[in-house]
Amino acid sequence: IQFGHIMRPTHRSNTYASDRFEVCNHGFTAIYDATHGAAVLNDCKYGVSMKDSEISLSLLRGAVNPDPAADRGSHHFLYSYYVWNGPFEKSGVVAEAAAINSPVHVTAGSRPKISFFAVDDPNVVIETVKLAEDGSGDMILRLYESMKGTRRAVLSSAFAFEAAWLCNMLEEPKAALETKTHQVELKLRPFEILTLRLKKGSSFC
Repeated sequence: IQFGHIMRPTHRSNTYASDRFEVCNHGFTAIYDATHGAAVLNDCKYGVSMKDSEISLSLLRGAVNPDPAADRGSHHFLYSYYVWNGPFEKSGVVAEAAAINSPVHVTAGSRPKISFFAVDDPNVVIETVKLAEDGSGDMILRLYESMKGTRRAVLSSAFAFEAAWLCNMLEEPKAALETKTHQVELKLRPFEILTLRLKKGSSFC
């Protein structure tokens, strides 16, 4: 799932589970217990199956209908393995999958290291940073809680901002948030997606 995950059994104890040879997958598939785990990460393959301790990633469909030539030709994809010790919540697997799917682009030149936006809880993910569609110059941020937990997190910005609002998906302000020049405190429910609208101030740090 793009902004979350589903837990599924690794065994096939009924007819429904036996018939479900493949399920939809985004970014990663993990198998874990309370103390350690392992995951298969990938950048563009969306079918996966699992039985016992084996994860299988579907590479091609090979369908003949409606396009008899579907999937023919050269394919380029990336996958990797990731293992960790500790609980799933502290695995970092969401960040690792994001790094494969949205790699850093490097170009010539130099720039001091700076983070325009950051959240103090690693399980709250900043997914989108963009200008508002209405041309106002406001910044739109979309964040989500990635580990099925209720959280309080502080969003920090290199930009000072005069005001912040919670918005709907159409970027329409719904509730004003209390701000501290460069910070705003957020509350998130499990897997909740938040859309924030920030009105930029005049200073930059």
